[in-house]
Amino acid sequence: MHYKHVMLAVGLDMDASSLVYKAEEIAVSNGAKLSIIHVDMDIASFYDGILSIDLSEHEDAAHHNSVAMMRKLLDGLSTPIHKHLLYSGTIEDEVYRGVIENNVDLLVMGHHKSNMLTQMFLSPSEPLVRAMPCDLLLLKL
Repeated sequence: MHYKHVMLAVGLDMDASSLVYKAEEIAVSNGAKLSIIHVDMDIASFYDGILSIDLSEHEDAAHHNSVAMMRKLLDGLSTPIHKHLLYSGTIEDEVYRGVIENNVDLLVMGHHKSNMLTQMFLSPSEPLVRAMPCDLLLLKL
C-alpha cells in the first residue's frame, strides 16, 4: 500500500527517538508527508470537581516543557515535518481528531510490552485500534 500522509503519535519518553526515525523511514519510502502529534494530559479536566485549585500554571509549564522536548527530538531529522501537533486532552480523542482533521492515512505508534490485564484496562492504544479511521502501525518498543 502507498501512503500519502504518515502521522506519528509520540510520547516524550526514552523510546521516542527510535519511533521518530522509524516513522521518518516509512514516510520517505512512501514519498509521504510526515506529521507528528503529541498529547499532553488535560490535568484540569481530569481533576474537575475533585480539587478546587487553579492548575493552569502547571499546565502552561508542562506545555512549554513538551514543546522544548519535541524540538530537541526532531532536531536530527533529515525530512521536513509537515505538521507538528501538540494537543491537550485524552490521547484517544486528540489523536483521532488529528488524524481526521489532517487526512492521515497511516498512524504510527509505539507499543510497550504488557500483560492482558494492562492491555484491556490501561492501554491508551486499545481505544485507538478500535476507532481509528486509517491504517495503524504499532511498533514494538
